[in-house]
Amino acid sequence: MAFATTMRDEPAEFVALVQAELPGAYRLAGYLLGCVEDADDATCEAVARAWQARRKLRDPDRFAAWFGRIVSNVCYDRLRHRRGVRIVEIDVGLASDPVARDPFRDALARDEVGRLMRRLPPDQQVIVGLRFWRDLSLDEIAERLDLPLGTVKSRLHYAMRSLRKDLDRQGKVSR
Repeated sequence: MAFATTMRDEPAEFVALVQAELPGAYRLAGYLLGCVEDADDATCEAVARAWQARRKLRDPDRFAAWFGRIVSNVCYDRLRHRRGVRIVEIDVGLASDPVARDPFRDALARDEVGRLMRRLPPDQQVIVGLRFWRDLSLDEIAERLDLPLGTVKSRLHYAMRSLRKDLDRQGKVSR
C-alpha cells in the first residue's frame, strides 16, 4: 500500500509510470481512431482519467495493464460516439505543409485492412487493435477490457470473418 500513498503524495511517481506507457498508448489510439487529433485527445483524456483514478491502483507492477485499459475504454467511447457524426474532409492546401501531415491518416490510407476495420462495430475494432496492433493475448484483452474470455473470442471471430468477407469481395484474399 506504500505505492498508493506515494502516488497520492508524489505526482512524479505517476508521471514516470505514465511516460513509459505513452508511446504505445498514443500509437494504439492513433490506429483505432485514425488521426493525430483524435489520438492526441484520447491520450490526454486517458492520462487525466488515470490521474483522477490513481488511488484505485493497488499494484504498481500492473500499471501498464491498468493504464492500457483506460486508453482502450477512452478509444471505445470515442468510436461509439463517432458513429452518428459524419466527417467531411476539406482540402485547404494544408497537405503540402509537413507539419500538418497526419501520420496515422497517411498510414491508414495505404492500409486496406485498416480501412475495412473502420467498418467494424467499435467493440470489435478495439479487440482487433489490441490483438494485432498491441499484440496482446486473448486473456490479456479480456482482462484489460473486463470482458469474459468467450466474449473476446467471439468478437474477434466475427471481426475476422467480416474482414475476410470484405477482402474476398475485393478479390484480395487467396485461399
